[in-house]
Amino acid sequence: MGTVTCRLTDGRTLQLEDEPVGTGAEKRVFLTRDRQFAVGFYYGTLSDRRERVDRLTRILTNYNPTLAANGAYWSPYFCWPVGMADGVNAIPQAFAQRQQLVWPPLAVVTPTYRGNFYFSDRFGTKQEKEVRWFTGGKASKFVPQAEVGSLLTRLQVSVRLARAVRRLHMAGLAHADLSNKNVLVDPKGGDACIIDIDSLVVPGVAPPSVLGTPGYIAPEVLANKAQPSIATDKHALAVLLYELLLQRHPLQGKKVNSTRSAEEDEQLSMGSRALFVEHPTDRSNPSHQPIAVPFTRLGPHLAKCFTRTFVDGLHAPAKRADAAEWELALYKTMQRLHPLPSGKWTLVTPGQPHGSVAGDERLGGPILVAHLWRDTPQGLVDEQELVVLFHHLALHDWHLRMGALPNEKADRTARGYVAQHGGKWWMVNTSDTPWQVVNGPTVGRNASLELVSGLTVRIGDELPARVLKIGTV
Repeated sequence: MGTVTCRLTDGRTLQLEDEPVGTGAEKRVFLTRDRQFAVGFYYGTLSDRRERVDRLTRILTNYNPTLAANGAYWSPYFCWPVGMADGVNAIPQAFAQRQQLVWPPLAVVTPTYRGNFYFSDRFGTKQEKEVRWFTGGKASKFVPQAEVGSLLTRLQVSVRLARAVRRLHMAGLAHADLSNKNVLVDPKGGDACIIDIDSLVVPGVAPPSVLGTPGYIAPEVLANKAQPSIATDKHALAVLLYELLLQRHPLQGKKVNSTRSAEEDEQLSMGSRALFVEHPTDRSNPSHQPIAVPFTRLGPHLAKCFTRTFVDGLHAPAKRADAAEWELALYKTMQRLHPLPSGKWTLVTPGQPHGSVAGDERLGGPILVAHLWRDTPQGLVDEQELVVLFHHLALHDWHLRMGALPNEKADRTARGYVAQHGGKWWMVNTSDTPWQVVNGPTVGRNASLELVSGLTVRIGDELPARVLKIGTV
């Protein structure tokens, strides 16, 4: 295989392998010889070149979260472009002609995917970890069990996905094609990365260049009532989260909306006549397979977001849960996780059976929890939230301080931990913030507190302050 020199607009040069590793709908992709970067050249014809160049320039500069003060934090969340090739001096014309590339050439440079976003399927073929492998469809049968992940790691994947979309939307950007092919996930390690960034909808500059991927296109787009936008991203994000956590599609049910053709039926079923397969009152579109785990089993916070998006907001985009709301709901859901004896994880919800979400494993005995209250100048306020306590649970600011969240601003230093020892439960303070037991002692640094039902603990001296009321469910 030969080598081609590619000159970028910022003056850098890259040595490319002269045969593509892949061809998509718009670009042929070539790897650098060191395999550090992928360079996607547009091929065929390009009618909106000036708009694309302007879009790419802004994505590389003004709208680039990896260049901000906390850019290092956001970099792993995206496969963000790092350069552009544009003009007759970018590559030899003979190479462009042989590969049928646009002339003058235009290309976008991105980092190659991290190693954890590849796996070998059951035939030994190396595959990119697109979401489609992990959503319960036919492709899932070829995924080794070691790559499937757990409820814990899939919630971690979901958090990272919601957080990344929230960051895009904060900048006023819409991805426009969030789908099972444009998100890489690592359910084994709880990681996620959004790709195909160069087609972002840039406000006032670049309208959408694609409508999206079937199955993730919002109903109003299929019904020709809207173009891809932040509102349609909200729909696609919810579909991805539903698939990742419940292993099925939220709209693909048994209802037939047209017998004229499969294409028209799909257009209506995903568009103007779309109906949630778990709609609480309209049961006319049941899932193709019996639902063993309803979406409500994921707890009240995620259930609320799914209801808002697929019931209230399916045909009313303004009512959909946004990425920040999904992120917060996922945080609160993860506070209800409890390990099972098998090493798997389950969600603890008052009124629900104590066992795995799928119902195939039991969790014996009452479960220790901390009900969250807020101490204010006006008195104690019940936050209607709880944290499930278990052996070796690390306690962080988001458990113990008002307003703290495990997001990009969080201090991830552990402030304490929960342990079971000698048949008793203990909470150990490893911080400099005192814990005050109501009608009891102050628990200072490196001191421990026995946890019993009915105990009330105030964290620190601030107002408002977090108050933990220990109980069981």
